[in-house]
Amino acid sequence: MRRTQVRDALVLRRSPLPSGDVVATLLSPTGTWRAIARKGRLPGGNLARLSLFHDVTVQFWRRHDDDLALITQVQLNGALAGLARPEAYPYAHLLAELADVLTVEQPVDERCYALVASGLRGLHAHADPEAVGLAYAWRLLALAGVAPDVRACAGCGGEPSHLWIPAGQARCAACAAGVGGDRDANEALFLGREGLAELDALVRGPLASAVHQPPVDRARHWRALRRFVRWHVGHVRALEALPC
Repeated sequence: MRRTQVRDALVLRRSPLPSGDVVATLLSPTGTWRAIARKGRLPGGNLARLSLFHDVTVQFWRRHDDDLALITQVQLNGALAGLARPEAYPYAHLLAELADVLTVEQPVDERCYALVASGLRGLHAHADPEAVGLAYAWRLLALAGVAPDVRACAGCGGEPSHLWIPAGQARCAACAAGVGGDRDANEALFLGREGLAELDALVRGPLASAVHQPPVDRARHWRALRRFVRWHVGHVRALEALPC
């Protein structure tokens, strides 16, 4: 393979090492990857350009495909100062961690890169970053193929009222009462007809509408997202840490 490469990327994570180096988790159109920046704790240079959520072009070197890439040069393409706002920062972490978890050892849709970049820009500029975070989190799940289908009851085809989390399906009240064992039945979360319509809009509707017309009861939708992610994705610390 060609040892030196250049790739556009978004900085999702930074992990300092005892040596003073920093391992950066980067999202590119081709997927998520990790690279090391030498002496990353020193001020200026590559460290400053590899700050969280920055849009960068990275030149890196590695001998073999399975080696950790060594960053040799970083060009900063864009920094979103608005993400440092306390009301936006937690949701930027959520999108970054979700993108990382959903793309590890998985085939990556190149639209993931564009979606995360769009979400970060939205969090930077929008007056309601919570609405942006909720809409883009569900849309990342949809892009990864794990979002629920709540348009009709999966049991009888009738009008749904519950989200059956294990299967990612909607159920009417009667079908929700009879699904699976006790554990599965406890995972039939009541959202109501309007709540499920809002969830469907978050998952499948136009993103602009999902952001500008967020759900009425946001706390209920955050609970649904948290429980759904726990079941289908695993522990996402940024999601669990949100106060909602």
